[in-house]
Order: sequence, then structure tokens, then C-alpha cells
Amino acid sequence: MCVPFISSLSEGYSLAGGINLPKIVRVLGTNGRRYKQLVKGKDDMRQDAIIEQLFRVINRFMSATRGGSSGGSSSSGGGGGASPTAGLSIRTYQVVPMTKRCGVLQWVDNTMPFGSWFRDRETRYRGHAPTANQLRSIVHNVHKEKTVTAQQKLDVFDRVCALAPPVFRFFFYEQFYNAQSWFEHREIYIRSAAVSSIAGWVLGIGDRHMQNILVDLTTAELVHIDLGIAFDLGKLLPIPELVPFRLTREMVDGMGILGRDGTFRHFCEVALRAMRENARVVITILNVLKVDPLYMWSLIPLRLDKIDRSASLYIDGLGEGGSRAGAPPGGDSSRQGMLLDGATAAAAAEENKEAERSILHVGQRLGASISVEGQVNELIQQATDRRYLSRMFEGWCAWC
Repeated sequence: MCVPFISSLSEGYSLAGGINLPKIVRVLGTNGRRYKQLVKGKDDMRQDAIIEQLFRVINRFMSATRGGSSGGSSSSGGGGGASPTAGLSIRTYQVVPMTKRCGVLQWVDNTMPFGSWFRDRETRYRGHAPTANQLRSIVHNVHKEKTVTAQQKLDVFDRVCALAPPVFRFFFYEQFYNAQSWFEHREIYIRSAAVSSIAGWVLGIGDRHMQNILVDLTTAELVHIDLGIAFDLGKLLPIPELVPFRLTREMVDGMGILGRDGTFRHFCEVALRAMRENARVVITILNVLKVDPLYMWSLIPLRLDKIDRSASLYIDGLGEGGSRAGAPPGGDSSRQGMLLDGATAAAAAEENKEAERSILHVGQRLGASISVEGQVNELIQQATDRRYLSRMFEGWCAWC
């Protein structure tokens, strides 16, 4: 197959949403097709690239497990000789890091963020209810109090849930008009949610708010973007993330009458079992990254700045070293050099600790002695626990 190259770039660009205002550029390929690409600056794309690589490896052994095929969309777990992982895959996209601070990402066509879908349709399906911004304001007014208790957070969470009933089931009514198409695409959505949830938990991927999960308008697959918070760093946020993955009321509403206890649970078990059987592959890749000079584990905490996390101890240490290095002329340059060497050595030690910690956590999850069924049940219970959801950051919109 002939691989197309870039023939020309269109003049100008448009802006996508986000803190750093990534640019959308349009290119013409040598095959005559036009493509969109997303150029992001002030952001380290290397971790996104690594997570996408791991997703592709997971897809590969999902399709290879017991001789199965990655195609198909039947609702059964795997009858008639088909692989139990048939149809289970994570939707991926290409990420090309250019430097430590910028990169180019593949534009995923025909998708919409969860948050945008609800914002555009809240008046149609919940005309009597407060808007998303009003619901968030209700929660914020309680959470901002310094003396707020866990019970008060739970009470306001229950209140906003009562004000805004879930409506994501209407997505399938809108997009898929006949019964067969509706059923098949709902099943694709459930499979996509199951495998991405388990893979996200194994790799400790956080920051799964409604703008970081896209839904494909033609296939109903989920696409996870902005993967900078991984390897359980979400637990280090000022408001720690307490749930293993996003399984809120709206996510469950799209799964049909059985909800989380239907085929979603079954496919979570299938996905986790396949990952356990291939744990050595995932751990081997992570161990290779530990010694990869292009991948700096210690840069991961810097990504927390995007969600207003206060500076970590590691960042503070580098900041102090930088201020000393920038002392007025006439200072002891050799002493400045020693300080910089010390900061470099500390950074290298921190990198190694961060890598070992991340690999250890992944290994523990894939090598747990608890049964697959028991592990999945525990994860679903945690992901839907009102006590945990009520304590999440209000921008995560745990009631949606």
C-alpha cells in the first residue's frame, strides 16, 4: 500500500479549545485527500505517544488471543469458535512529538467530546433542568467552603443528580435509526467503554473529564485524548481522583436497561483476562522506556500544571536551582555549576524512582491474586460509588 506524504499546507489555521490553544492545520496529501492535523505547543506529547503505543500493543494481543479476529460486532462474548476478545479494541490515533514542548496529533474525524454533546442537547432533553454550568455552580458553592464535610459533598451530589436525569441513551436514537443498527452500535459502544476502562485502570490514566473523551458519531466508539495524567498521578492532584475510570450515570445510561451489569461487565472481564495473560508484554515495554533517553519520566509531574496543580517538590527543586544559576554576575560560577550538577543528579534519581514506581503499580495490577471476576466487580463498585464521585473535582462533572 502506498503511504501518502504531505504535498502542501493550506494557508492559515483555526484554533481548538484548550488552555494552550492548539492549532488545527489542513494539509493536502499526495493521494489528493485533505487532512486535518492538530499542532500543540507548551505541552509534552511524548507521554501521549507512549500511551498510544501501549494501546496498540493491547489491541494486537486482543486480536491474537486464542486465534480471534479483531473484527465483528456481535453481542455474544464469543460463541461458535470466535475469540472471546473479538471486537474488543481501543480506538487509537497517531501522536508525533516534535520537541519536549510541542507535537502533532492526528485529527480524529466524525467525533465529538462528551461535554459538547450534552451542552448542545441539554435544552432538548432536559429543558426543565438547570444547565451544565448551573449544576457545576451549585456544586462549586458547596465545595469551595473550607469546612465542607464529606456528607455535605454527598448531599449536593445527590441533589444535582436528581435535578439532571441522564440522557445519553438519546445519542443512539439520534444517530442510528433502525433497530438493528441501534443495537449493534450500542454494543460497539459498550465494548469500547469496557476495554478502554480496564486499560485505563491498568495504566493509571486519569483526568477523564467530559472533554477528554470523544464519541465517534458514526461508530459510537470512544476515543480517549489528552493522556498526560497517567500512572496514577491523578491521585496526587490537590483534589485526588478516587475512581479507577469514568463510569458515571451518563456512561451507564447509554448501555441499555441492564446498564453496567450487562455485557459491559462481561467485556471488562474478558479484557482484563487478556491483559493478565499478556502482562509480560506490557511490563517489557515499560522497562524499555525506563532506559529510553527520549522519554523522561520525571517530566510527568510538569503535566499537572495544566489542571492547576501546585508545583511539586521536584519542580520546586529545579526552580530553586534555576534561580541560583541566574544569580547576578560576579558570583561563584563554580558553585553555580555544582548546584546545576546536583539538580541534574537529583532529576535523574527522581526519574528512576518515578519509572520504577509506575512499572511496579502496573505489574501489581496485572499480577493480582484476586480473580478476574472479583477484580472487575471491585472496580465497577469503586467507579460508581457515590461517596467517591461526590468528592471529585467539580470540573470532572461526576454527576454526568
